[in-house]
Amino acid sequence: MKKASQEYQLVIPQKQKPSISEMIVVFTIASIIGFLIETGYVFLSVGKIVKRGMLFGPYCPIYGFGALILYLCFYNVKAKRSNIPLIFVSASLILGTFELICGLIFKHIFNIEMWNYSDKPLNILNYTTLPILIGWGILGTIYVFFLHPIILKLVRHITPVLLKKVAITICAIFILDFIISTRRIWINPNVLNNLVNPENASININLDKEDFKSSLFLFLIHLSY
Repeated sequence: MKKASQEYQLVIPQKQKPSISEMIVVFTIASIIGFLIETGYVFLSVGKIVKRGMLFGPYCPIYGFGALILYLCFYNVKAKRSNIPLIFVSASLILGTFELICGLIFKHIFNIEMWNYSDKPLNILNYTTLPILIGWGILGTIYVFFLHPIILKLVRHITPVLLKKVAITICAIFILDFIISTRRIWINPNVLNNLVNPENASININLDKEDFKSSLFLFLIHLSY
């Protein structure tokens, strides 16, 4: 059997170093995928469609940061079977530690518990568990070997000039979204109840006037680029 048949491809073709624009776009795509995963998980858990994430848009940045960390750690690693244990263990530790740190930051800095696994077996400081670490390892391995190459292939079909414009647009949208979402939570702290207790949230995702104005404003900003 040829040696090439044992290798899928490079995680990033030709070991090309990631650019800032690529990282921003990868971060955004992974954040959107994370939002879909979170929404699907909550739907299967409580039978309701509940918007996830503190920001107004359909993205969960914690997933984007996780994907970005994996991107930077493994961009020059060959995607071959012998590297699967390394990727699995590394993803488990990296993403599990990142989740734990985020949980501690939310709790001790913002006084918010976005998640708590104190009632779960084998929990680590209440904000992650051994089974979740294994889950992160599986998801991280799937991402590095299969999903990330697809995302990167799509991104690299975009010309550098257009990619830079897209990255600038994304940054502008995220900054505006952060400001708008922070103001919204500051005015109405109960908005966080749907995040912490999704079982108590309404089935439909309703938008009030302020939400509509915010979404329209973000959409117009996007079109302006």
